[in-house]
Amino acid sequence: MKAAIWHGGQRITIDDVPDPSVGSDQVLVRVHTAGVCATEVHMTQGLVPGNPPSMLGHEFSGEVVEVGDGVDPSLVGARVACEQTSSCGKCVLCLDRRVRECAEYYRGYGFAELALLPSECVHPLPADLDLAEAAMVEPAACALAGLEMFEMPDDAVVVVIGGGVLGLFTLAFARMKGARITILTELLADRRSKAHQLGADHVIDPKVDDLKALVDDLTDGRGAHVVAEAVGKPELVDQAYQLLRPRGNLQLVGVNPKGSTLPTDLFDFHFREIIIRGAYGYGGSGTFQRALNAFPSLNLNGFITTRYPIDQIEEAFAATARSEGVKTAVAPNSQ
Repeated sequence: MKAAIWHGGQRITIDDVPDPSVGSDQVLVRVHTAGVCATEVHMTQGLVPGNPPSMLGHEFSGEVVEVGDGVDPSLVGARVACEQTSSCGKCVLCLDRRVRECAEYYRGYGFAELALLPSECVHPLPADLDLAEAAMVEPAACALAGLEMFEMPDDAVVVVIGGGVLGLFTLAFARMKGARITILTELLADRRSKAHQLGADHVIDPKVDDLKALVDDLTDGRGAHVVAEAVGKPELVDQAYQLLRPRGNLQLVGVNPKGSTLPTDLFDFHFREIIIRGAYGYGGSGTFQRALNAFPSLNLNGFITTRYPIDQIEEAFAATARSEGVKTAVAPNSQ
């Protein structure tokens, strides 16, 4: 099969590698769509640590083509959303959401024609769910997991800074969890239109509109209950902090470059009792399936802007680095 191999820097090759052998309790998936995550792009730019040479791709969907012993044979032919990783789900590490340290940790990869996964990592899709859109369940699960770390106040005002896929899903799930007012700020017009598509109450262009003035007006100067920084820039983390009310929740959804420091007044941070959380991954608590269950109620039309053949994966990474559209993806089995 063909698989994309990252060699460090921005060098990615398409190699012929042996097809995986299916073992007990495993399934083989023909990958239909694999989303390019900004974190993977940041790895190629040296902003986030990585371990080349390695395969990449953790947002993907496809069709089951073979199952191993112990797996229901009727699963063959099923259209599925795929979890990249699995773990025991029971040990102290898993319960602390440190699944990568679990002794039974397994990792599959989507930038290949075929992906071998434990059977519990494939989730059959509703009949009317688009197979390409299903590749976005993984980032959706990450956004949902961040909001499940705390109880959303009944009258919550939620601000999302950044309208990439993580920001948009954070917006969508905040609305589902009962936020009274949702606000999204984003530079790119196409992404702002997707926020409207998901039902945001207020969508602004930070080059034109004053976000702080809007939040103050909507909250009588008290500030937002929750602000999610979904870009990964320290200066935006400080902006997010300034929008919060006392005891507000600051969610770090975007990945800041390694070595970034908290760019705010810690004296003020202390006396306003601000709560700050890193929101990374989705753990192993069923969040992936809960995110998938929500997809039929979300209007995701046009969220995947372009699907590149696997031999154009470097172009797909470059398009993501340029912030083109909402989600760029790779179609490993297309010509």
